[in-house]
Amino acid sequence: MIYYKTAQYVPGKGNAWTYYECNDDDAIVRQLTHIPETDAIDRIPDPIVKKLYRPEKLQPADASEFTALWDKN
Repeated sequence: MIYYKTAQYVPGKGNAWTYYECNDDDAIVRQLTHIPETDAIDRIPDPIVKKLYRPEKLQPADASEFTALWDKN
């Protein structure tokens, strides 16, 4: 699996980090959004968007980082 992340500012909440878990063809398997300032996590086990658009614009992420957020209660 390959992992990516990107951030977008949300007024009043801070940066919302979106993480993508992809297979070798850049097909999205799972996705989550994490807002560290509020500790909100939105997990998407079967995303509507199935293919990454312009993955070269995303930052690499670690599998452990994605898994820790996915498994967090």
